[in-house]
Amino acid sequence: MLAELAAAGHDAVAVDLPSHRPGAGTDDYVDAVVAAAGPAGRVVLVGHSLGGLTVPVVAQRLGTERVAALVLVAALVPLPGTSWHARTRAEPGIMAEGFGRGQLRHDDGTTSWPVEAAVENLYAGVAEEASPAVVREAVGTLRPQDWTVTREVGPLSAWPAVRTVQVVCAADRVVDPRWGRTGAVVPGAEVVEMAGGHFPMLTRPAELARLIGEELRRDG
Repeated sequence: MLAELAAAGHDAVAVDLPSHRPGAGTDDYVDAVVAAAGPAGRVVLVGHSLGGLTVPVVAQRLGTERVAALVLVAALVPLPGTSWHARTRAEPGIMAEGFGRGQLRHDDGTTSWPVEAAVENLYAGVAEEASPAVVREAVGTLRPQDWTVTREVGPLSAWPAVRTVQVVCAADRVVDPRWGRTGAVVPGAEVVEMAGGHFPMLTRPAELARLIGEELRRDG
């Protein structure tokens, strides 16, 4: 998807979050995104899946003078004043039924995916939408995942006063699309539904890049 954005004349950066580091919290994730954003310039922040817990806090830190919009793609969305774990307990059905099956838990608090479990669960449907080669490449980049960001009460004080687009993936097998369709996940957000599963950057990169590009042009 970065290639599609670059071809359309947009600067795009995929931020390497410290998600594999035991104990890394939201502020650590935000530091990485802020560093990648640089000291100046308007940005559209895109958060996919677990990254949805980070980008609103980045917007809070950078402020509305720098952040043009948030695009949440099949994202977990924080609720100010609580943890993600608490939100899932209060709102059953956020995660798709059966998600997480096959993950390994480690003594340092991280989890990891064995190859077969990742193919059959995390990347379910990607081979059909794209190709087995795309799945193999994606699985090869996986790292352990620490879950501090889901357990801590996040630093988001209120939802940022910026345009928010919430992308619901119709066949998502990670985040249940029925949750996103309610319109109550982020009050005031524009809800856009996209065909396919949890990883449109792998299976529908041109379509997702067009959506993000529209937000960049809107601000221009």
